[in-house]
Amino acid sequence: MQPDVSLIIPVFNNEPFLDESLSAACAQGELSLEIIVIDDGSTDGSLRKINAHAQRDPRIIVIEQANQGVSAARNAGLDRASGKWLAFLDGDDWIAPGSLAAWHQQAEQGDLDCLLCNGFSFRNDPQVLLNSQPPAILSRQPWDSILSGSDWLVQGVIQREWPHYVWLQFCRRSVIEAAQMRFRRDMIHEDIPWTVQLALAVKRMGFSQPPRYGYRSNPSSLTQSRDADKVHHRVASYLKVAALLKDFAKGQPAALRGALQKQIMREMGHFLGKMRKGNVSRAHRSEFAAEFLAAGFAGMMLKGCSNYRELAATFKAWYMCQIWKRQKP
Repeated sequence: MQPDVSLIIPVFNNEPFLDESLSAACAQGELSLEIIVIDDGSTDGSLRKINAHAQRDPRIIVIEQANQGVSAARNAGLDRASGKWLAFLDGDDWIAPGSLAAWHQQAEQGDLDCLLCNGFSFRNDPQVLLNSQPPAILSRQPWDSILSGSDWLVQGVIQREWPHYVWLQFCRRSVIEAAQMRFRRDMIHEDIPWTVQLALAVKRMGFSQPPRYGYRSNPSSLTQSRDADKVHHRVASYLKVAALLKDFAKGQPAALRGALQKQIMREMGHFLGKMRKGNVSRAHRSEFAAEFLAAGFAGMMLKGCSNYRELAATFKAWYMCQIWKRQKP
């Protein structure tokens, strides 16, 4: 019998958090569930803990692979999934009891293609924090509406709350497969192109306001690291994301094209900030600046401008990249 939900959990060196995360996954009831845990070449005791939980709960499917990154791990989970619906849980995060059943019920009743869920950030005990009603990650979503994915993307960019967090997306698997969606393996910010593709594929998107997903705030994460190689990878990823957004914008209706151009401008703002303040070598800074200029991102940013502040930021990005391009190592 087909499971109601496939819960995909990528794991890489999450040993300190796995008991909490997997226990939360196994506590989900009131629906048929397969829990697909992908160990992405962990070098700590993660795999041992995963196998221990799998021995206690037959719903857990364990996939072992050499380290290839979170995108490859999620893709392995997608390839194995058989549920009608897909949900994602990162290996150091948490999900409140009854969440999957509540999301499943709302998605089925609304005949949705995707349900955008809500979450909260935590560092210690997520259940205790949830009981105290923590601030939700999302606050400006159209909670009582059903929109097309494209309309949601436009509204989210305008409202400055376009959540491209895959772990808040409860998706109909047939939609993902029909769109031939998989995560890109060559970048850090892989959730962004995934979410654009999702928005373009979804006809009916609903919204669940209660914060049920616990996102662990981890100061040692890749996005917070100042290690030079990791910073360089992150800066390069901003350029790749902008290039993909530029491609997605081609041929789209004016409102959607404008929203994607606006998002390019915001991603380039992150790019510029990391170039200025991140641990970026002179050689890499010159290389990234040259790529920015050659790709015409300043022109794309200009198309997304709607006020003088954004025009000034666009000019600054172009001007600084002109300077950085000429720097010698």
